[in-house]
Amino acid sequence: MKSWPYWLAATLILAGIIHIVAILLWPSFVMDRLISGLEARSALNVAIHTPRADENARTVVRPSPDLIYTICAFDVSQRPLAISAPVPQETYFSLSMFADNTDNFFVVNDKQLTKDIVEVVLVKDEAQVTELGGPPVVVAPSERGVLLFRTLIQSEDRFDTLDAIRKQARCETLSPAPQS
Repeated sequence: MKSWPYWLAATLILAGIIHIVAILLWPSFVMDRLISGLEARSALNVAIHTPRADENARTVVRPSPDLIYTICAFDVSQRPLAISAPVPQETYFSLSMFADNTDNFFVVNDKQLTKDIVEVVLVKDEAQVTELGGPPVVVAPSERGVLLFRTLIQSEDRFDTLDAIRKQARCETLSPAPQS
């Protein structure tokens, strides 16, 4: 007659299933919305230099007003992506790459770079690597995702200079290799 243990067990099982589904699906849903929004705003594989963060800015999740951002929704399903940006001097700079499930799979900052420019080629798999040469190659764990360049504004006096430098950041689809 006591049916409450069965209801409790059923509720816990249902809660567990909902929890697991949410954990597995929510990150991909969030990233898909972000990529679709960026694609509608500009295009895939194009750097978008976002306005300075304020209380209304939400292109980047939880943006900092001390940073300026360039964002690029990528799709490497057909062609590799060439990524480059000048590295500003005497301030923090980073390039982060996120897969379609929000996993951060690559990051480099100004302290790790030996040149005044960061250059990387992003590919979907090793098969694309054989036709490339030059900059380091990063293999993306998903065909779509997001790149995020961050630059710290240490002083308002440097904002215009830093903004001009960050607007030189690029993410562009590489052309097919010439056929011989």
